[in-house]
Amino acid sequence: MKVIYSEKQNLHRVKYEFLSGEATPCFEKPERADMVLNAINANEGYEVIAPKEFGIAPMLWVHTEDYVEFLQNAWNEWEATYGPERDASPYCFVPARHLRNRVPKDIEGKLGYYSFDMTAAITKTSFEAIASAVDCALTGVDMLIDGDKAAFALCRPPGHHAAPDLMGGYCYINNAAIAAEGLRRKGHDKVAILDIDYHHGNGTQTIFYDRDDVLFTSIHATQITITRITWVLPMKPVKAKAKVST
Repeated sequence: MKVIYSEKQNLHRVKYEFLSGEATPCFEKPERADMVLNAINANEGYEVIAPKEFGIAPMLWVHTEDYVEFLQNAWNEWEATYGPERDASPYCFVPARHLRNRVPKDIEGKLGYYSFDMTAAITKTSFEAIASAVDCALTGVDMLIDGDKAAFALCRPPGHHAAPDLMGGYCYINNAAIAAEGLRRKGHDKVAILDIDYHHGNGTQTIFYDRDDVLFTSIHATQITITRITWVLPMKPVKAKAKVST
């Protein structure tokens, strides 16, 4: 089996996340991908290849234009305000969807508006890594279309918590949703996503909730008392009001 991976994914390294009220070294880090690669290299039958580049257009298949633009520009806006020493991290969450649905002007407000938790900080090179993860997913799609029976796209940062206009749970752009939409656009009438992560794939569910051409199934923990997964319970999502490109 071919494994699609880009070393550009190492460009995303967040210093801290906030856990139980204190700054904690971020759990989601480049070494997680290294562990997967080490396991792959220790076994026969796998070939690691680099992805093709697809640009940002496929992101707009499942995400709103204003959100993608925010991800592209967030670091520059943060650096201009606070300097380069600290990661751009949300700390003031804006309940704009219950007041005026207006994107805040300043970067502090934007980070809170487009986030649902404090695990998805942004660094100077985060977007390049985010884009490379999308490239891996779509390269896998092309391999399937070209006749491969299976492909493993190693995508980091991950994506299944990312909704059309929200980041969180270490996720920014929904790689699996883009891959599913890519298969649809390549002629497959029905596509299924099986999410086997410990946490609920809330972002993927939101993206495809009102569609009958993509089946989303999530196998996840449901105990509301388990630390750090209080948002995993299945829910009917609130639809993003901004238009998604089709």
